[in-house]
Amino acid sequence: MKQILILALLLAGCGAVRSADELSRTWRAVCAVESGGNTLAYNDSEKAVGIAQIRPIVVADVNRFSTVKYQHSDAWDPEKSYEIFRAYCLHYFPKGSSEQWARAWNGGPKGPGKSATLRYWRRVQFHMSR
Repeated sequence: MKQILILALLLAGCGAVRSADELSRTWRAVCAVESGGNTLAYNDSEKAVGIAQIRPIVVADVNRFSTVKYQHSDAWDPEKSYEIFRAYCLHYFPKGSSEQWARAWNGGPKGPGKSATLRYWRRVQFHMSR
């Protein structure tokens, strides 16, 4: 019985590692699409800042459910941007896929169901395959 429990824990851990790696790969591709990897990117019309082009509404949403509270200015920091991205994606799609995370990042929590986010997903997919 103890061996079965250990095996189950190991297998569960492998899934978590795969998901963490997949989330990280998705993050890098999203950053390539959003800013070309430019940490100083700024879109005045949407007030989107940093490497992942984080808008104030995303920060407010993450602050609603996260124990860590962020400022919009944190989006200039790539590490904090990743924390925001991770919290957002895993809140809405804890067992999600790259497609769900990317499409939600582009179109909000209902983004994966919107046809308008398909083009964005294809661009992210392209960068993930490189």
